[in-house]
Amino acid sequence: MKKKLLLVVVDILLIAIALYSSFILRFELTGALRYTQLIYTSLPIAIAVTVGIFARMGMYNAVWRYASVDSFVMIIKTVTLSVLVFVVIIFFLRDERTPRGVFIIYWMLLVFGMSGVRFSTRFYRYYFALKGKRGKGRRRVLIYGAGSAGQMVAKEMRYDHTHGYNPVCFIDDDPTKVGKKIHNLPIYSGASSLNELIERNNIEVVLIAIPSTSGEKVRDIVEGCTLSQIKFKTLPSLSDIVNGEVIVNQIRDILIDDLLRRAPKDLDMERIKSFIADKSILITGAAGSIGSELSRQVARCKPSVELLVDNHEYGLYKINSELNGSQDDVEHHAILENVTKSVNIENHLKKVKTDIIFHSAAYKHISLVESNPCEAIINNVLGTVKVARLADKYKVETFVMISTDKAVRPSNVMGATKRVCELYIQNRNNISETNFVAVRFGNVLDSSGSVVPKFRQQIKNGGPVTVTHPDVTRYFMLIPEAVQLVMQAASLGDGGEIFILDMGKPVKILDMAKDMIMMMVPKQKEVKIEFTGLGIGEKLHEELLINESEKDTRYESITIAGSTKVNWKELENDIDELIHYAQDNNVDAAIRMLKKLVPEFNPKNEICKTILQSDEDTM
Repeated sequence: MKKKLLLVVVDILLIAIALYSSFILRFELTGALRYTQLIYTSLPIAIAVTVGIFARMGMYNAVWRYASVDSFVMIIKTVTLSVLVFVVIIFFLRDERTPRGVFIIYWMLLVFGMSGVRFSTRFYRYYFALKGKRGKGRRRVLIYGAGSAGQMVAKEMRYDHTHGYNPVCFIDDDPTKVGKKIHNLPIYSGASSLNELIERNNIEVVLIAIPSTSGEKVRDIVEGCTLSQIKFKTLPSLSDIVNGEVIVNQIRDILIDDLLRRAPKDLDMERIKSFIADKSILITGAAGSIGSELSRQVARCKPSVELLVDNHEYGLYKINSELNGSQDDVEHHAILENVTKSVNIENHLKKVKTDIIFHSAAYKHISLVESNPCEAIINNVLGTVKVARLADKYKVETFVMISTDKAVRPSNVMGATKRVCELYIQNRNNISETNFVAVRFGNVLDSSGSVVPKFRQQIKNGGPVTVTHPDVTRYFMLIPEAVQLVMQAASLGDGGEIFILDMGKPVKILDMAKDMIMMMVPKQKEVKIEFTGLGIGEKLHEELLINESEKDTRYESITIAGSTKVNWKELENDIDELIHYAQDNNVDAAIRMLKKLVPEFNPKNEICKTILQSDEDTM
């Protein structure tokens, strides 16, 4: 309150000085004396009008230590309005001719004075108050990327010492920026030696400030530095930056995700939003890695209702609480239920017309599924069948099943169950008003079943890091990217498609382990890598297609697998029989039925191999 009052007093003095000075500058001192009476009578009007308009326009509520170009524009608009009102009043009250040139000079002086007072706070803070503190106890930072993100974060670092960073220079690949300065910081070429720049400028931290860059570029930057004492930091990807604002608090360590992320290619957020907006959406497996991110992304597209289904109590509570806190304009409901029962799901479908179901619920841990095949069949196959039948019964517009690359020529029970689900929904589409589609993709980083959390913990423990085989590869995708493409693929579906997401190049797990060690461990230390052999049901390389021909969509990131048509009645009877065997815990019969339903099923598990081998021996 005291600061506001002080600013009002200063403004009154400025108005008086500007008004007197405008007459003196226009007529010189002797000529200005002829207008003394006009000055005395108009000064109270100028003060009342200007202070009143300034207060109305929020000029006394702004935080001027963060004054910017927008602030200057605000000053010009407010001063212009106040001078115009003042001029109208003066011309209305006086009969004799009033010199117009005075008001132009008055406007200029007022803009100059008001701007000077308000920007002086920022000027003092930036160039005097922090002068003695700038650099002391702060880590010297080289910012890689002189784009908007780099500029924003450099500005905050430079003028706010509380974050502990002291920006020293930029590196940028744009030749038009090289040799210039931003915030008085020099910009060096991306072709320069990173090691040389770091040593010359005593750099302690390299910040990669290019949110849209690819993982390959991040890897090149990190590998371009061989100095052991340097810390690498980065900013979130574009999809994670809220409202386009980049702040120092968003700076974090480089993660394996950053080395594997890809620059956005053909993501169509407008199509996704129009597909979801104002619809009633049901998501199964909403507490899982994919399901929870899907719940977040769906909520951002403003559906009318979002129903979250899962049997994991705490996980469901957590995602429901998060969405109710951040997306309170969307109606959320949480149903604690296993999809194999689907009683509460049906109750919801009876009450609320549901437009889209995303079916993400499934058992995905290969080793556990191999040890408990009947439970996996019940959860994965029966769960899909139950929810799909309800979608058909209550005329849900679109049913989207989340599938996996492990359904292609499956070598484990998990992959075989997902392939059965693909066949079921693809062929059910032919007899239903609901559009049934599946979206197939590979592993997602940092999911509950990903190798990344295991590697991270092993590295923290000092090693060894266990890799199954030196040549094993997997497809990987970041969870947000996978979820967005799932939604985009679903919007393309006419029914019966199996969409395949572009997973990029397969990643060598050994290289991933080495990358994580490089990022997490100082270069002078060593963490060993040990090979344990492929686990039960694991392949050396995964595939995304069986023998089907691919079909293109309008988006390069999404293709369509060829359809597999089978006799519907026979398929339904075989699946019912498979579920019956699983519920009876008849492993032998269940595995044989899986093989019948999925002829390309080639299990690596010795138990499953023995069961199927005995059938071949008796033929």
